[in-house]
Amino acid sequence: MRYLAPIFVLIFVVVACKKDDNAFFTKGKKVESGLIWEKSPVTADSILAGKKVTPLFSDTFDRPDLGPNWQVQGGDWRLEEGVVQSMKANNLNLVLTGTALPDNAVIELTMWSESDFVDIKFNAWGDGKPHEHGDGYSFILGGWKNRVSVIAKLHEHEKNRVEDRATRLEQSKRYQVKIIRIGGKIWWFVDDAIFLAYNDPQPLTAAGGYKYLSFANWESMAYFDGLKISTIE
Repeated sequence: MRYLAPIFVLIFVVVACKKDDNAFFTKGKKVESGLIWEKSPVTADSILAGKKVTPLFSDTFDRPDLGPNWQVQGGDWRLEEGVVQSMKANNLNLVLTGTALPDNAVIELTMWSESDFVDIKFNAWGDGKPHEHGDGYSFILGGWKNRVSVIAKLHEHEKNRVEDRATRLEQSKRYQVKIIRIGGKIWWFVDDAIFLAYNDPQPLTAAGGYKYLSFANWESMAYFDGLKISTIE
């Protein structure tokens, strides 16, 4: 019996360490769901160091109409005062069809909500077709009445989605968003700080038809501006 206690402690330490190896720490919060692969915060500059980043597409939306680069699946998508707006789209998206997303890319934009429950989102590397619950990789800030933010693949409720249930987003606050994707690894920065990260062992690819960016909305007062897309080599 005198050996049982040390063995129990050893097992506990091994299990605890194994669990910690799967943890991703962001802004002091421990996120333990989904395909998580980072242990400590990173910066966008450190990820892109030594790589060639070339601007591919940008849109400031300073015009009366959406124009030929954009396709409306439905809902009430429109431009007002140089900003993309939607009050009710029921997951019918505004799709960027004029430029295909490369597999390795940087996406930057500003997004905010005038709804008290927030819930603002967009998709990247989707197939550009209407879907009920997301297209490609979905990036949701303050979803489900500001209870959870996620990165999810092909479906907002994907069982392996990566979640942040600690951060509460603010109504009317303009969030500067940056997505970096290299292969199956995706980093999501909000206001220059790492927010979530996702590692996909079977990544969606442009060759497979997953090459579209789209703005998404359910029934929030959603706003988007200042889109920039760059390639990474």
